[in-house]
Amino acid sequence: MISRLYPGTARQSLMSAACAIALFAGSEMVVTTMSFAQATGSNALVRPRNPDAQMLLQSDEVVYDNDAQTVTAVGNVQIDYDGTRLVADRVIYNQGTGRVKAIGNVEVIEPDGNRIYTDTIDVTDDFGQGFIQSLRVETTDNTRFAAESGERLQGGDTVLHQGVYTACEPCKKDPKKPPLWQVKATKITVDGKTRSVTYRNARLEFFGLPIAYFPWFKHADPTIKRKSGFLLPGFDFSSERGFGLTVPYFLVTGDTHDLTVSGTYYTRQGFLGEAEWRQQFDNGKYNLRVAGISQMDPGAFSIAPDTNVEERGFIASKGEFQVNPYWSFGWDVMAQTDLTFARTYELKDRSDQFETSEVYLRGIKGRSYFDLSAYHFTVQSGPTSVLQDRQALVHPVLDYNFVKARPVLGGQFSFDVNATSLTRTQIDTVTPTGSTTRFNGIDGNVNRVSIDAEWKRTFNNSLGMMLTPIVAVRGDGFYVQSNSGSNPAGLDTGGSFRGMATLGLEYRWPLLFKAGNTQHIVEPIAQVFARPGVIGSGIRPNEDAQSLVFDTTNLFERDKFSGFDRIEGGTRANVGIRYSGILNRDWNIDAMAGQSYHLAGSNPYGSTSDLVNVGLDSGLETTISDFVGSFGFAYRDRFRAETRARIDERNFSLQRWEATGYATSKYLDLSGGYTFIGAQPNSGFNFDREQAHGYARLKFGDNWSVTGSLTYDIVNNTSISESLGINYHDECFTYSLNFTNSRDRFTNNNVGQTIYLKIGLRTIGDIQTSQGVGSTASPLFSSE
Repeated sequence: MISRLYPGTARQSLMSAACAIALFAGSEMVVTTMSFAQATGSNALVRPRNPDAQMLLQSDEVVYDNDAQTVTAVGNVQIDYDGTRLVADRVIYNQGTGRVKAIGNVEVIEPDGNRIYTDTIDVTDDFGQGFIQSLRVETTDNTRFAAESGERLQGGDTVLHQGVYTACEPCKKDPKKPPLWQVKATKITVDGKTRSVTYRNARLEFFGLPIAYFPWFKHADPTIKRKSGFLLPGFDFSSERGFGLTVPYFLVTGDTHDLTVSGTYYTRQGFLGEAEWRQQFDNGKYNLRVAGISQMDPGAFSIAPDTNVEERGFIASKGEFQVNPYWSFGWDVMAQTDLTFARTYELKDRSDQFETSEVYLRGIKGRSYFDLSAYHFTVQSGPTSVLQDRQALVHPVLDYNFVKARPVLGGQFSFDVNATSLTRTQIDTVTPTGSTTRFNGIDGNVNRVSIDAEWKRTFNNSLGMMLTPIVAVRGDGFYVQSNSGSNPAGLDTGGSFRGMATLGLEYRWPLLFKAGNTQHIVEPIAQVFARPGVIGSGIRPNEDAQSLVFDTTNLFERDKFSGFDRIEGGTRANVGIRYSGILNRDWNIDAMAGQSYHLAGSNPYGSTSDLVNVGLDSGLETTISDFVGSFGFAYRDRFRAETRARIDERNFSLQRWEATGYATSKYLDLSGGYTFIGAQPNSGFNFDREQAHGYARLKFGDNWSVTGSLTYDIVNNTSISESLGINYHDECFTYSLNFTNSRDRFTNNNVGQTIYLKIGLRTIGDIQTSQGVGSTASPLFSSE
């Protein structure tokens, strides 16, 4: 039977009954889970109704009992009203008592998709008060409530007696089996006004076993992303700071901004206060952080400034804004009272040994980009400020690359602009054993503006040969001031200019071969660049071109230096061959090999070395360069390995070798690498460097994994870092326990150990704690 309109009193009574049921069901559904409506600031208990909405009743039979003053819908009852649906075996409306009762397999579906299941709903016809027997609630965000009984009070609260809450899904094989975790309480109160859930006499259970008891605790509606209240505490320990307990409080100050304040009490150092303000805009966001402490026991630390500073603090901010589709602006800055405060107290995202502050303006459109950035580098290490004084303050550096969209004289025209201005307080020098002093940075001011313009056009013939003439012009203007009166670096101070013109020709002939399901491309490549020699490399500072690794990635570059402070001069030829292949559509192979030849003029990588000795020991310092090659192969997205090498052209000895790879499967992930770098005495390394690293992740079951990593210094026979972790992750629970250890590569002494533990209950919160001792002190395994 389907009813829409009913004559006389019967119509009114059943309509009233159905409306009451539907409205109560919707309201109860919202109240029970407390958060079935998004946090918009309105009361979720009273969902606005459409006064013009029609009620649709479907049932097998409708029974009118005038003597008992009841109207009963029986058999497959379904009531739809204003987006809410109620399904039950029977619905009874008692006109005398004014109550509505739904009985048997009751299910209520809210407009937002949440569902409530129960055996009986008993509610007044004004849905102001009601009672539910043996209820179960499932929300769209995959959380669940259950209770022996529930009642809705006039004030708008819902009370669940002998209630249970969990964010875990039931076991598929045995739904009656307890979930991984659940909270049981004698009384759960859901406040529809404040959107909070309060538990009385609660216990936290894992696998049905109680592990913690709470006389009272409260949390926000799981679907509400922002609500004021205390967050889960954190724990920390170190021998210098003592045991630390952190209690954070989150404060919603508006729709687009909030504040988190936290206090940490350390048993040896006292109270550390922190605050973070966050604000969101339509086109970006920013935050502002402050922290401070008055140390009770500086003597607990071993090195300055930790040992001699009592009042310590810092301020930091990070912001990013999209000005328009092409331009973005942002910053990431930090200032502190001393060099090591943030690292000593392990402040989140600010505890690295080297911290970089920057302010930037960036734009990108098509193939052109613009970047204007200022930098400040902080070295968070004691005991003196020598390393800090050697860091440059960059104010600023400008990079602009322009590629004209339309051809110019049938070819591509582009130009690069770089402008750099920096200041350093103290000269940065190092004198390697048996070599000359390297001036990594001068004390004073360094200013440079560089413009590099290039035109090139590719011509093809009928055989597929590609011939590309290249014309490039470059100019650099310098202004250098040294604070050292004696000018130990021998700089050409004041203003100076440097220019370079280049004529180049590139030849390529890609040859395609096909056989069955395989495809091969072999491409011989040859280049020649003619230009005058470079003058003055040894009397100008080199700030941005101090690293030079010669391999197949820069074999065919017009200028192989990594920055603008150095330029390539003289006539040079680069030759090589490239191969790429596809086998059976699953395997990909790529390889390249080649060599570079200095033909005329002074060699910029050898005879005209600079203040940092860049180019020496690079493999390019001789007339005929070392051989360079690379090889890589991959199988779908499951496996990839690649290697690069540089071999001495005279005795074929290995000068540099790098190999990396990864493999992944259903149960195991592997990655690793190996690096060998031959001695480079001109760069301060009189010995070979050889290092290997590996990482493994073993997955077992559906949720568990074990991870481990190792970095090993082969030359010094030392494991310089190790880690081991066990992790669990599912839809409602995360667990992570990790241990890391680091050693000095030369002494093999332990210099840092950290134990990290994280337990997360979805919708409730995370508990994190870590214990760290020492700090990594071994030199970086870096190249030049």
